[in-house]
Amino acid sequence: MLLRCLVRSVDAASVFAVAAMSTAVGRERSGVGAAMPGRTLRRALLSGVLAPVMLAALAQDPLVQASVDRATVRENESFTYSIVAEGSVRDDPDTSAIEQQFDVLSRSSRTRIEIVNGQRRQVVEWDLELFPTGAGSFVLPPSYVAGAASNAVEVEILPAPESDGELPDVFIEVDAEPSTPYVQAQVLYTLRLFVGVNTGRATLTAPRVSGGEAIVERLGEDRQYQTTRAGRSFSVRERRYAIFPQQTGALTVGPATFEAMVVPTRGFSRVQRLRSDSLELDVRPAVAPPPEYSDAVWLPARALTLSQDWVDEQGRFSLGVPRTRMLTVEADGVLETQLPELVLATAPGIRQYPDQPDLDRRTSERGLQGRRVERYAVIAQNTGEIEIPGQELAWWNVDEARWDVARIEPSVVTVLPGIEPVFDDPAPDVPATVEGAPPAPPATNYWRLVSGMLATAWLATLVLWLRSRSADPAAGVQPARSPRRAKNRQLLRKLRAACEENDAAAAHGLLLQWAELRFPESPPQSLGVLADRLPPAVAAEIAVLEASVYGAGAEQWDGKGLAAALKRVDAVARANPKDKADPLLPLYR
Repeated sequence: MLLRCLVRSVDAASVFAVAAMSTAVGRERSGVGAAMPGRTLRRALLSGVLAPVMLAALAQDPLVQASVDRATVRENESFTYSIVAEGSVRDDPDTSAIEQQFDVLSRSSRTRIEIVNGQRRQVVEWDLELFPTGAGSFVLPPSYVAGAASNAVEVEILPAPESDGELPDVFIEVDAEPSTPYVQAQVLYTLRLFVGVNTGRATLTAPRVSGGEAIVERLGEDRQYQTTRAGRSFSVRERRYAIFPQQTGALTVGPATFEAMVVPTRGFSRVQRLRSDSLELDVRPAVAPPPEYSDAVWLPARALTLSQDWVDEQGRFSLGVPRTRMLTVEADGVLETQLPELVLATAPGIRQYPDQPDLDRRTSERGLQGRRVERYAVIAQNTGEIEIPGQELAWWNVDEARWDVARIEPSVVTVLPGIEPVFDDPAPDVPATVEGAPPAPPATNYWRLVSGMLATAWLATLVLWLRSRSADPAAGVQPARSPRRAKNRQLLRKLRAACEENDAAAAHGLLLQWAELRFPESPPQSLGVLADRLPPAVAAEIAVLEASVYGAGAEQWDGKGLAAALKRVDAVARANPKDKADPLLPLYR
């Protein structure tokens, strides 16, 4: 019967097994391995049975998940469609149905290996940059990977915005939603940087908030996509923030600043600095809770769910045996620290002891999602039917402008007799002690005692070391200004050497290092910013250096001009020291 199964199997494993059996029989006939022909045959037959099973396990359909980086895009903007497959995958996904709805601008893929709980797992990701062919609501059909289908994804394509006149090479757009938020409620601030030329050494600063206190949290990584405005193509860099105003009244957000070396198709390269518009927010006050929830905490959210799970696998209550009750609060548009502690209702027949809560957050299209998980050890005190009390949490719905209540309904459970007797101890948190014997100190006091002894020993060592240093005349404290002065001279010496060798890259790096040493309060991050703080002669030479570093097709840089300018201002600085207490000789006066 085993041979009949091997004949019916048509996969590669069966062919391998038949070949193995033929080899074994041939060896037996030829006398090779004749001492144990039965063992060889059994191994071949075992391969025929196990190999199909192993290949079948490896050939299981992978888990495929599809998503988009933005659910709402413009008609003239690209977006990224991602497919993630977990499992052994060799072929690319079938996206022919999607390609009928959108233009594919680019494709990329990557593979990573993860070790989870000692198990090796392969994850393959594909990214497709799609460009809409029209406006409307679309459902991206499932993509197929190794016979497994992904989920469908909905995307809304809005009409392209109308633009008036010619657009600049680089510009910034910002928006905030809502413009009239409630205090401590989330404001989604979106910044879009449009770049139509080549740029280098670009920096984008976060928006400043003025007029009131607010918490600003960045939402994930920047998004990159392509768009067209006024017949021109732009690369868009989109960054989002979640802003939580902490007081009522007017709040100003912005501006954000972008600085980069712009390299146009014609003309000379230049450093360009842009500032976005400022946005005004009118923060509304909190709304008092209804009388039936007078003790409710102010919790403005866009959505909130309250769920309950029992962690234990046994699924039953036994007298005196604790079970773990887990209550989870998830809210859109709030920080995890805003979620209040749940107050459990008491009920006869049970006791509930809380553990430390778990707080975390997630980022979604709707902004931040705060999450709080409370765990309780629930111990039944009586057998029979008892009621697990329900739970309520009142919160303010910012979308509907009303108070809502999330609920978990009470449930009735049956408590079975326990194995060990349970004593009704009115103070379960106090450990029992043996009569006549001193109470044993808690474990926490023990570790506190050990920590105190270690801290005392450390302090004693520190005192003895300080005394030995003060007693040693050779260990005197050196002036704090000497290392900084020496580093300044060393940087200037290296900078002059780079100028003599016409090494533009080295001179660029050394100038920024010197700028960080000379302006420690606000170090310039670019040569353009540094030039604004220096005399005109040095600034002009730095501009020449910058054009050589970043300009397209620039001629070979000649460092003689910069070296001469450095020498002149350095000589003036040494001849006219402004403040002898300054440990660092400045480059200019």
